Amino acid sequence: MIKSTLTDKWQTTIPSEIRKALRLKPRQRLIYELIGDGVMVRAQTETLKDLYGSLADDRTAASKSEERDAAREARAARYK
Repeated sequence: MIKSTLTDKWQTTIPSEIRKALRLKPRQRLIYELIGDGVMVRAQTETLKDLYGSLADDRTAASKSEERDAAREARAARYK
């Protein structure tokens, strides 16, 4: 049985076995669900909003005309 202690400020440390099993990361949100006289804790899954900026690179965004030209070239290459 894995245990932790509740502080005077109603806080607790999640034991390392639990953090590893749930693959928790710092500042990750948790979801608590009451089940009878107990509670289930699970990690909140990431949303697209959480992934914002994760694919950033040094390139500047293409203009609309550049995007249209690239799309035309890709279509033309596909139907050759």
